[in-house]
Amino acid sequence: MMAPFSLIPPIPARTLSAVLAAIALSACGNNSSRPSGQSSPQDSGPVVAVINDRSLSAQEVKAKLDEQPLFVRSRYATTEKKKEFLDNLIRFELLVQEARRQGLENDPDVKSTLEKVMVQKLLRKQQEAAATAPLDEAELRKYYDEHRSEFTKPERIRVSHLFLAAPAADTALRAKSLAEATKILADIKSKESDPLKTAFEVAATQKSQDTDSKSTGGDLGYRSREELTQAWGAAFTDAAFALQSPSEIGQVVESDKGIHLVKLQSRQAGVDPSFEQARPRIEARLQGERRSKAMEGLLEKLKSQAKIEVKDSALEQIQIEGAEPKPGTAQPHP
Repeated sequence: MMAPFSLIPPIPARTLSAVLAAIALSACGNNSSRPSGQSSPQDSGPVVAVINDRSLSAQEVKAKLDEQPLFVRSRYATTEKKKEFLDNLIRFELLVQEARRQGLENDPDVKSTLEKVMVQKLLRKQQEAAATAPLDEAELRKYYDEHRSEFTKPERIRVSHLFLAAPAADTALRAKSLAEATKILADIKSKESDPLKTAFEVAATQKSQDTDSKSTGGDLGYRSREELTQAWGAAFTDAAFALQSPSEIGQVVESDKGIHLVKLQSRQAGVDPSFEQARPRIEARLQGERRSKAMEGLLEKLKSQAKIEVKDSALEQIQIEGAEPKPGTAQPHP
């Protein structure tokens, strides 16, 4: 037999408010939130419970159960557990009816919440309608062909360098820097037998003239061939990409900017997916664009059909707490 409502254990006011807010949001648009005495197509079928003049159908109870996560639904397999679930629905309905009796339907906070939920449901409805039509195969392939750069990733390497500035026009400085780099390279290689192989990074920290990478031991991070070429020139890039194994150090390299020592840290293979491999991403992107266009179209249609008038003078008088008023703006008298 169903326990009387008077036996419901007391709930702290703060907890009750939070619980009711969460339940109300999840229930908005469902049958449990409609006025008592009203029915819907879902109510056809056997009546499970009657709460005052509100009938609760088996379909409604099942719908509420289906809303729960699978691991929660599995708890209500027995008749006894179903009665517990039903008792919660009855409790909620009693609270809904009492809230209506007290006129809370017209409370500004309730109306505001209802409006937000209605807009959310409208947006979902529009988005779902826009996503129902299948995407055309030609449209998908066209997008793939026109946006190949978005799906392909070039090979990238992570290198460190020790740089000595020596412009090509300054032959004396370049010769001196070349000799110095050769000496540094020989010293590094004599010490790189250490299992940690940190001699290059130590030397770069002490002697490199590239201020951006000096503090990190010359680390330039992962760069593509194009990125390295833009930063340091083709000769430097060719030498860096010619290195094969991690920790390998190349020969002295001359670029337009100066002299370099280069060490390979790691390598990332390039990615060039086929159309079929890229298809799921393309479909998701185009469906997203469809949904956005559908919403924009709906708003434009509603705007064109509505009578909208903006009162700039009244808008200017709205005071934003904590914001400084703009010069020349009239201040309201207290």
